[in-house]
Amino acid sequence: MKKYLLILLGFISSLPVLAGEGGGLISRIYVHEKNTLFNATESVVMFKVAEHTGAPSDCTSSEWAFSIETDLGKAMYSLLLSAAAQNQSVVVKGAGDCDAWKGRERPYYIYVNY
Repeated sequence: MKKYLLILLGFISSLPVLAGEGGGLISRIYVHEKNTLFNATESVVMFKVAEHTGAPSDCTSSEWAFSIETDLGKAMYSLLLSAAAQNQSVVVKGAGDCDAWKGRERPYYIYVNY
């Protein structure tokens, strides 16, 4: 029983806490080169959806930002472009930090319902 509780506790602690969430139609997508003034050490994709609530206090923008220099970032960018082209809503769960670009929460995951 102890073993299962430790596994469950480990799983729960790995989920983003105090993270935002959002969704809706995408109203803006843009790619920006790295800019250390905004804590961006890699090129980033920034995007905006209809709703973004519960973001950490240091993530003051309603937009999201993530690195495009990783496989995950490229997959997220592709998903956003596809959803926008098809006028599909997306659902976003935040990572609880603004590590990709100062003031913009980094998404933990993005998905589309078809």
